[in-house]
Amino acid sequence: MSMAEIMREVADWPAERQNELAAFLLHLRLEKDSAWRSEMTRRIDDKNPANWVSLTEWKKASEASEK
Repeated sequence: MSMAEIMREVADWPAERQNELAAFLLHLRLEKDSAWRSEMTRRIDDKNPANWVSLTEWKKASEASEK
C-alpha cells in the first residue's frame, strides 16, 4: 500500500479513529526522542509540589493549545 493510498484511507475514517492513529504515531515518534524521555522522567520524579500541575490546570492548558 502506498503512502497516498494510506492517506486517502485515513481521510475517510471517523475523527475518533484518526485521533487514535495520531496518538499512536506521536507515541512512536516520542519513544525515540531521548530528550523528551529525559524531560518527562525529570518531571515525573520531581518531588517539589510547587512544580506540579493539577489535572484541572493541565486540562485548561491542553484545551488552549488545541485552539
